[in-house]
Amino acid sequence: MKQHSLKIMTATLLSVGLGCAHAAPVSYEMNLRTYSGLGAGGAMGMIGAMLGGNSGVSKQMDLRLTNPGDIPADYSAEHIVPDGMRIGPSLPLKGERRSKGGEGDSGTEQPEGKVLIYWGCGASVAKGQPEIIDFRNMSGQVPPEVAAMARQSRTRHGGGSVESLPPRTLWWPYGDEAFKGIPADASAVGEHAVKASFMQRDILYTLDKEMDFLEPMNLRATSSDLKAAIPLEWDKLSRARGYNLHAAGATGDNEVTIWMAARNRHPMLPGTQNTCTIAGGIFEKAQGAMVMGEAVGPTRGFAYPPQKPGEKKPLIWSARVQVSAFDNVMLGVGNIARDAAGDAATDTVVPGGSGIIKSIKGLFGN
Repeated sequence: MKQHSLKIMTATLLSVGLGCAHAAPVSYEMNLRTYSGLGAGGAMGMIGAMLGGNSGVSKQMDLRLTNPGDIPADYSAEHIVPDGMRIGPSLPLKGERRSKGGEGDSGTEQPEGKVLIYWGCGASVAKGQPEIIDFRNMSGQVPPEVAAMARQSRTRHGGGSVESLPPRTLWWPYGDEAFKGIPADASAVGEHAVKASFMQRDILYTLDKEMDFLEPMNLRATSSDLKAAIPLEWDKLSRARGYNLHAAGATGDNEVTIWMAARNRHPMLPGTQNTCTIAGGIFEKAQGAMVMGEAVGPTRGFAYPPQKPGEKKPLIWSARVQVSAFDNVMLGVGNIARDAAGDAATDTVVPGGSGIIKSIKGLFGN
């Protein structure tokens, strides 16, 4: 009996860091996203929307549980959702073993080509634009994010067995073969519980209507002439803190043009704004371009033990819930719809943007 009590006491001391060096808490992320436009109906919905049909609206939820240490091989983990979600009630959280990084990656190959960057809302291009990033003249000074993209392109099809490590992160819907999608009338309002065999305490929090799925953004362009200024508008969402807008198009061999509503600001535009104009001529050399919009909704954090203002108690777990909505519009469609039909299966990250993605990959010599 004494030996058993000693084990419990030892585990407790280790979990709180012996009162001085506190262990990192388990962290949890929940993202509630509403998609409209080309991304709402998958590949077939994308093609139908490009040909003038209705793309519809879809809801998605991504869950991510991160443990500070290795997760045991015999773990079990689940997220229990309220009845209003119309799925579950128990959603399995699953992960995969991690590979040891750095093997087989020399990091010496550099991307080639140019990226032209424009920004701001206005009918004409502002002075000092575009900023041009020419990878061929950067002498190895490639931004780390771009270098990572290049390495991923080169190593994606690499083979060979690599020693792996236990997972530290679990996801949903990753690994849930029974998942068929979230119903259109689903609501996240209610009590949520995350249970895992390796956690000291369950993660418990309650969401109110403020933290439910957002309404669709309904992004639209009132003109699609790539040689002229392109006015954009969208629905003003009451719970949106602001909006982010990007556009991208291939404007030449190994050349991509990117436009953004603002630089060095998140959100780019305030929640009170629902119009913005892409300057004329930015994409005049492109066959087509894609505008991507994000409505940045509310974010809320939870933690145990609860923290009063000024307190810094050692946390056992922390959780963050983020709400957002996404939409996109194709400009200068032309023959893109017919071309996209053959690439629909690859449109997973940016549905409908396979031509643009291929052009960006071209910068890396693929």
